[in-house]
Amino acid sequence: MTAKLHINISQGIIDVEGDPELVQAIYADFKEQLLESVKGVASAPAASVQEPVSSENGDAASGAANKPKAKRRAAAKKKANGDEGGSGVVADSPKLDKNLDTSGLGTFYGKYVPKNNAEKILIFLKFMTEDLKISNPNTDQVYTCFKATGEKIPKAFAQAFYDTSSKLGYIDFRSSTDMPITIAGDNHFNHTLKKKGAE
Repeated sequence: MTAKLHINISQGIIDVEGDPELVQAIYADFKEQLLESVKGVASAPAASVQEPVSSENGDAASGAANKPKAKRRAAAKKKANGDEGGSGVVADSPKLDKNLDTSGLGTFYGKYVPKNNAEKILIFLKFMTEDLKISNPNTDQVYTCFKATGEKIPKAFAQAFYDTSSKLGYIDFRSSTDMPITIAGDNHFNHTLKKKGAE
């Protein structure tokens, strides 16, 4: 069974078709953003956002509206924000991890001169995987590292991970609790990342 979502905000049409859970997750994200963007605009028609429609053959006209239950919508939103295991770690709203041992972070971080958030994230992940032996660091722990070093926290925190993954390829950001360092990330850390005192 496939589901189809059609959003038409003054002909800025977005069509999504596929697995019902994926469509629901995208719908949940877009619905909030769309409602935010049209707040206060008297001419914003409520009918311009259509509920996702499911049918056996994917034809929107032949299916009935598939309105998700509150629990399912919350689960879809969590999944879209990277909290697949129900761990409570959500990249969009990071929290301090008071159990993370950052006592050696200053020395480790102080060896490098990061130019951007992607390099900072890479350094923090290396510290946690190599020094602290944490097999799967999460976004809350990276946030804690930003706070512990006094570095400016990225305004769009989750987006910093997506950029580190998709634009630079240093990590494979699958979720807020699953973001392994890639070969490109290892190479950048070991051979390209500027160290203090280096020319």
